[in-house]
Amino acid sequence: MKLSIITVSYNTKDLTLQTLETAIAEINSSKLLRGQTEIFVVDNDSKDGSPKACEALLKKLKFPHYKVFANKENLGFARANNQATEVAKGEYIILLNSDTITQKGGLSLLVEAMDKNGISEKTANSSASGSFDKLGIIAPTLLNPDGSIQNQGGSLPSLGTVTAQMLFLDDIPFFGKFFPSTQHTGMSDFAFQSYDENTPKLISKGWVAGTAMMIRRALIDDIGMLDGNIFMYGEDQEYCMRARHHHWDIAIHPKAKITHFGFASSSSRNAIHGEIKGYLYIWHKHKDAWQLPILKTVIFIGCLLRQAIYNLRGQEVPSGIYKDARALLK
Repeated sequence: MKLSIITVSYNTKDLTLQTLETAIAEINSSKLLRGQTEIFVVDNDSKDGSPKACEALLKKLKFPHYKVFANKENLGFARANNQATEVAKGEYIILLNSDTITQKGGLSLLVEAMDKNGISEKTANSSASGSFDKLGIIAPTLLNPDGSIQNQGGSLPSLGTVTAQMLFLDDIPFFGKFFPSTQHTGMSDFAFQSYDENTPKLISKGWVAGTAMMIRRALIDDIGMLDGNIFMYGEDQEYCMRARHHHWDIAIHPKAKITHFGFASSSSRNAIHGEIKGYLYIWHKHKDAWQLPILKTVIFIGCLLRQAIYNLRGQEVPSGIYKDARALLK
C-alpha cells in the first residue's frame, strides 16, 4: 500500500461520511493512489450510528481496502489512531479528521512530496541541514469553510514560544514577526506570508496539526506512535517534538488543500482546556523540572488577560472558560 487513511469519528456521522466521500473521490482520480490506498475508520463509541453508516458507504462506493473499528468506549484521539496504525500497511499514513473535505490533489500532492523528499543518508541526521532531506511529516494547507486559510502549527513548544502565544507578543504589529510562537495565529505571523498558491516550495514548521497529518512509516518505526496518555489536544505537538529531536523534517504543502470545519466533535472549552493540559504534559515529559513553575505562571497570566478582554466585551462564556482554565494549573 502507498497510503493508509485513518479517520477517528465520534458522533459526527454526516461529517464523517462527507470526509470519506471526498477522500475517496480524490483517491479514484489519482493514478498514484487508486488501488494503493486503504481506509480505516475508528469510531469512539458514537451514539449516532456512525460505524454502520460508514461501513454501508464504503460498500456502496465499492472501495476495496477498508476496515471499520467500532470501539465500546471513547479511547481518545491518540489511542484510536494508534489502533489503526498498528495494522496499517501504507508507506505513508495520514491522520484525517472526521470534519474535513479533501480538495482535488489534497492527498496526491502530499504523497508526491513525500516520494520526492526521501531520506538522504549523508545529511539526514544533521540538524544543520537546510533542505528537506528527511521529510517525515507533511500537512496540507488547511482551509476554513469560506475558503480562507486556517492557521495551523507553529514553533516547537518552549518557554519562549508559549510566552509569545499567551502574552500576545506575536500579535504586536511589525515586531510580532520577531517572536516565534507555539501557535502561528498572530496577525503578524511571518510564516503565513509564504502561503502563495504559486510557490512550489514546502513550508518548514516546528509542528503541524493532527487534523490532516501525513506521516512516513519509517518515522513511526523510528520514534513510535502517538502518545496514548494524551486523550486529545497536544498529541500533535508532542509527536512533532519527538520527530524533530530525531532530525525528521516537518512541512506544510502550499498547494495541497483540505477544508477543515473545526470543533465539530469538540467544544471550544475542550480545545482550550485540552491545549493547556497538553502543555503541562509535554513539560512533565520533555522539559527540565525548573521550567514548569515558569510555564504555569505564563499560562496563568495569559488566561487572566483573556478573561479580562472577554469581560470587557461582555462575553461571559469564553471569559468563564479561561477562568476555569486557571484551575488546571494548581
